[in-house]
Amino acid sequence: MKSNEKYAPYEVINKNFGVGGNARVFLVKDESGKEYALKSIIINSKQDAKKVKRFLNEIKIVEEFQDNIQGIIPIRYKFIPESMQDGFEYTDDFKGVEIWYVMEIAEPISNKLNGCNDLKEIIDCFISLAETLKELHKHEIVHRDIKPSNIYYYKNTWAFGDFGLVAYPEFENDDLTGKDERVGNHATIAPEMRRAGEVKDARPADVWSLAKTLWMLITKNSTLCFEGTYNRADIEISVAKYWKEWPINLLHDILEKATSYEQKNRINITEFLNLLKEYKKLLVEKMRVLSYKELKEKEKESEEGRYFHNSANSIVDTHELIDYHYSLVCQQEHFINNGQEEETQILKYIKKKMELYCEKKYFISPILKHFRNENLPAIRIFVEYTGTMSKFVTALVCVDKKVSSFNTPPQLNNYYNKDGSLDYIVIDEFIRIIDSNSMNSV
Repeated sequence: MKSNEKYAPYEVINKNFGVGGNARVFLVKDESGKEYALKSIIINSKQDAKKVKRFLNEIKIVEEFQDNIQGIIPIRYKFIPESMQDGFEYTDDFKGVEIWYVMEIAEPISNKLNGCNDLKEIIDCFISLAETLKELHKHEIVHRDIKPSNIYYYKNTWAFGDFGLVAYPEFENDDLTGKDERVGNHATIAPEMRRAGEVKDARPADVWSLAKTLWMLITKNSTLCFEGTYNRADIEISVAKYWKEWPINLLHDILEKATSYEQKNRINITEFLNLLKEYKKLLVEKMRVLSYKELKEKEKESEEGRYFHNSANSIVDTHELIDYHYSLVCQQEHFINNGQEEETQILKYIKKKMELYCEKKYFISPILKHFRNENLPAIRIFVEYTGTMSKFVTALVCVDKKVSSFNTPPQLNNYYNKDGSLDYIVIDEFIRIIDSNSMNSV
């Protein structure tokens, strides 16, 4: 029988179109000339039983959910002998039998994002993938083989391909995933999946693999990934090495939380998705955050030679900022002698808490005279924004039992409790709000 007859109503165009696990992938076309990918396996012996069952499981899962969950490349046709449609157990009668299915053609992520220098575009891709994975996980479907080569662009959205290692409660049995079987790609496999048969819920492993895949795309590594958990302090793997002009602290958080070694400490896919959306917002707002040089260029471009810009949207070179802060003379003694010891105490407390106890890295000036009113004690707060730049957050002024923020909300209207003593709970909440908004543009 000719191959073009064997796969009717499809005609084989290219037998070397690709590979998918243990399967062969052909390029085919239908009678109208539309092209598809045909995935096929041939049963040679009893040893092929596991891969056949997984192939059948892949078809079942994709067909069941392809119309209900966006982000799955759909199957359009399949050939499964009637004798194995209700289940498969190997007998010699199946030797030489070929089963196959035809699916839509999608663009590999390596083509679509090859050499991409837009971090937001990469994050958009993974938001889309995380949304798909969230829906799969709701149905207790686990992909178990997330890696760059299994991600595609299909009909204006991102999609997962190759569900050949998919896990679903009704599929799992002792002979399909062995106790000590390693399941997953070497670059993105979660540690627990090295003994996959002992894993009762592999959804955290998908999050690990998606985070590793994200790192690979961000760092333009198509096949290699770092070993173990992500650590921002490791300069060899830190994303700051690759994206020096972008804010990356939240990206550090995402990668660290998603690759926590213990499953119980790892964020789930909903948390992963929400953090990605938060990070995308930060990347969008970056367009409003300008350096002094960029601000001057905006002024030149404007008709009146002026450009109105909130200083909280300004960034400065971190090394220059540190040097500048060291050059300043602390005015604490001046204000204490002026009867403002309590005000300086409050500002010193805020400075200490933010510099030593917040996750973000802050650079805060010593206590200074406010440039508009030298009778008021003030501090200026900057936050590490990119690998080389720090963003101005706000100037805080303390007067009349209040702490005022000149550039961003909030205001602390009274830092005393009912007993007339300093209310550090209220002050800590004030610090928390500043911290939570410090990376945002205004």
